[in-house]
Formats: sequence, C-alpha cells, structure tokens
Amino acid sequence: MTLAIEGLERVKHENVYNYTEEQLAQKDQYMRQIKLMWPDVSQYWAEVALDICLTKSEEEQKEIMARIDSVPSKHKLPKELTSNKIEILDNSDNLAIN
Repeated sequence: MTLAIEGLERVKHENVYNYTEEQLAQKDQYMRQIKLMWPDVSQYWAEVALDICLTKSEEEQKEIMARIDSVPSKHKLPKELTSNKIEILDNSDNLAIN
C-alpha cells in the first residue's frame, strides 16, 4: 500500500543507461534472482554490478576488474571480505522467476 501526499511526488529513478522497457523488465528479473541467490548483498552494489555486466563489453569488464584489484581502497576492509577474483556467471536460461 502506498500513500499519496499532496504536494510531494514519488522519486523517479533516472534511466542513465537508456534501457528500453523490455531491458528494464529483464533487469528487474535479474535483480530479483540476485536477491534470492545472495540475500545479504546490498541492492545498490548488485545493481551497479548488473549495470556493468549489461552495458560494458567483456574487455571493459576485465579492465574494471583489473582496476579494482590493483587500486588500493581508501576504506579499510577486513581480510575475509577481500577477493582477488570476480566470477561472472551466465545462466540466462534459468533466470526466469514465476
């Protein structure tokens, strides 16, 4: 249930990657599947990773991953959360959610 408050409009997210309506629906499906597979992952970071996968070429993805591995973070991270490998799984046949 949502409430409409006179004088206030709901936040409308910009479509910065100019996804079509079909691509937005597919992205929504992927986000729901990601949430089921990794419930502890922040939706923001899951969406950032998904946008990279959907909008960047494989070479650009590899460059981004290499940059992440080589540039030290300005934030101190616990050792058990850091990783030198990022694995992108493609199981597009099994992403439908009923």
